[in-house]
Amino acid sequence: MRYASKALLVVMGLLAVSLMSSGVRADDMVVGTFKLPHATAWKSTMLPAGEYTYKLARTHSSDTRVLTVEGSKHTLNVLVFVEAACQSCRKGELTLSVNGDDRVVTAMELPGYHVDFKSSWSNAQREEMARKSMKHSEQVAVQVNPD
Repeated sequence: MRYASKALLVVMGLLAVSLMSSGVRADDMVVGTFKLPHATAWKSTMLPAGEYTYKLARTHSSDTRVLTVEGSKHTLNVLVFVEAACQSCRKGELTLSVNGDDRVVTAMELPGYHVDFKSSWSNAQREEMARKSMKHSEQVAVQVNPD
């Protein structure tokens, strides 16, 4: 009898742990879509114009999330650190820096997160943008799927 109650307690404990750790809770993930009207560089990946889905999900580490962007032919994974948490961020938006026909993702805002990305432009391209009186940027709306 004593063995059965201990075994039941262990099984219940393991079940509780697996239920709490399996899968990602809704508040630990942000998913949605966006459309790039032009080919755009994001980190070291060139994404062609088109429809994309994204998922920002919790990792096993408490200080990082992984942002996965998927298109018909390209997938991009970016680590997002806790420092990107933003209590006032409520919309979904990509910010692109534009230099002629070249576009580079420089920031992404999602509900609860704001992430700045280093530009993959060369120093000469950055200097050219700095010489211009007004830096040209574009915003791309990001659809955030409801919970």
